[in-house]
Amino acid sequence: MKKLLMLQTKNKKYRRMIILAAVVCFLLLLLLYIGILHNDIAAERERYNYIARNEAEHIITLVDCVMARTSTLKALVQDNDGETEWFDKVAGDLYEAVIEETGVSLKNFALAPDGVVSDVYPLEGNEKLVGFNFMDTSKKGNAEAKEAYEKGKTLLTNPFELVQGGVGMGGRSPVILKDEDGERLWGLVTVTIDFENLVDVLYLQNLEGMGIECAISYIDQDGRPNRMYAIGDPGKHSVSYRFGVRNLTWQIDVAPEKGWITPWRVGISLVIILVLSVLGGIIANMVIVLHENNAMLRMLSVTDGLTGCLNRMAYEKKIDEISADGFGEDYIYISADVNGLKQCNDTLGHPAGDELLVGTSSCMKEAFSPYGELYRIGGDEFAAMIRTDKETLDTAVKQARDLIAKWKGVTVKESSVSFGYAMHSEFPDATIEQLIKLADDRMYEEKRVYYQDHTR
Repeated sequence: MKKLLMLQTKNKKYRRMIILAAVVCFLLLLLLYIGILHNDIAAERERYNYIARNEAEHIITLVDCVMARTSTLKALVQDNDGETEWFDKVAGDLYEAVIEETGVSLKNFALAPDGVVSDVYPLEGNEKLVGFNFMDTSKKGNAEAKEAYEKGKTLLTNPFELVQGGVGMGGRSPVILKDEDGERLWGLVTVTIDFENLVDVLYLQNLEGMGIECAISYIDQDGRPNRMYAIGDPGKHSVSYRFGVRNLTWQIDVAPEKGWITPWRVGISLVIILVLSVLGGIIANMVIVLHENNAMLRMLSVTDGLTGCLNRMAYEKKIDEISADGFGEDYIYISADVNGLKQCNDTLGHPAGDELLVGTSSCMKEAFSPYGELYRIGGDEFAAMIRTDKETLDTAVKQARDLIAKWKGVTVKESSVSFGYAMHSEFPDATIEQLIKLADDRMYEEKRVYYQDHTR
């Protein structure tokens, strides 16, 4: 009887220990799961931040490309001493060039001597704009025009209802003429971007297909966002990214349509945790698997899935490191942009465009990888950060050009890349941001010459 009582007591003790171990395992796994959820959410928000930054860069690039045309019109007005007979021909060419390079269909180009519109291209659909007085601030979009006129600086408006119909963004650039009496303000050259078309060109609808809600807002003088376009409603828990579009400040908000954590995922996970608590023997294996998955996620998070290059997240991290720690005299930043990707996508399809990007990036990696890293920072945009001397740099760039020139894919038969670089030794006092801009400027000049030569 005594042994039976002892055995019962011992069994009760074991049962209590088993229950306690199960509870401890459950609590430990629950805490582990909460930590994993936190990391998953942080990683997902970082990915959404990358998406927002990428869309913002796309917007800035498109708007800058369009606004650059006002400089062309401005220079022609100055060269012709305010005469405008050339306008229709030149405006037509610029109009088509914008469509070809960006896909953006403009509302119009216009000339406004003394602020009153005299010439518009295209005239069809914009007849109401002729004679329009940009100095009349009672009209929407004219406050920036008058400010540009009075202060002598180029300004861009947020989207507004146009007098000729539709919604547009206006770029207003003042023109100053010089004569023997000095300088005088001739008037304005303007470009009006079709905002709805701009949104279409951004392919934001693709985000909806990916289950991503998105909103674009402009920031008013009180610092409050005013929504201009939305797919769904990202809500207050969205990832927000503010960026400058010329003189304007915009904000893009992105969030998963189904939320950062789905209820069914939580429910299933709790069931799994409960089972794993009972089957305590597999806890060690679960921990190992989770660590492996997290390591894989970290690796994938800095790798471009298409080309195998380092991605934008890795690029931003590297730039931050350079900004904090500085760089040596042999540091070189190379900006590269694949020519004709949009035309390839439009004519041969996106799989062909992917083939072009993969083949071209492999050529650049072969040339630059002995000296540094290659990053894909946008759709057709790449950057290399290397350390070497000028002679080796020239050899590497030549090797990249030669490899690209010889490359042929299955669908795509040729490739071309515009390069620009900046050496720290060449600009010893420049910051990393200034070196990037110098390299970009040189690349865009080479790209301009390329498209000029290929559109004749």
